[in-house]
Amino acid sequence: MQMGGGMQQQQPGMGGGTLYVIYSGQRLPVNKDRFIIGRGKQSSDMTIKDPNVSRQHAMVEYLNGQFYMVDMGSTNGVEYNGQRIARKAIAEGDLFRICDHEIRFSYR
Repeated sequence: MQMGGGMQQQQPGMGGGTLYVIYSGQRLPVNKDRFIIGRGKQSSDMTIKDPNVSRQHAMVEYLNGQFYMVDMGSTNGVEYNGQRIARKAIAEGDLFRICDHEIRFSYR
């Protein structure tokens, strides 16, 4: 697995769009195929400072032209519309909850 400028190209089938994760006023581009959300600063791409959040709590996975929110076996889970999910395709404007934290996704 070579690291380098290989992540710069647009993902296909996204209308040329990038997926952004919006959390507490930050807007971060999901710029890799496995984007980790969690408490660990070193081990995650987006850090949530909360002892209830697992070190590697969830990940945004890019697979076959589609982004998914995936629970990484966290203690407290990931919720969508009040339901705990293991894996869900991410649509425009989707809102997920990790403990007390709301995480929204946008392709715009």
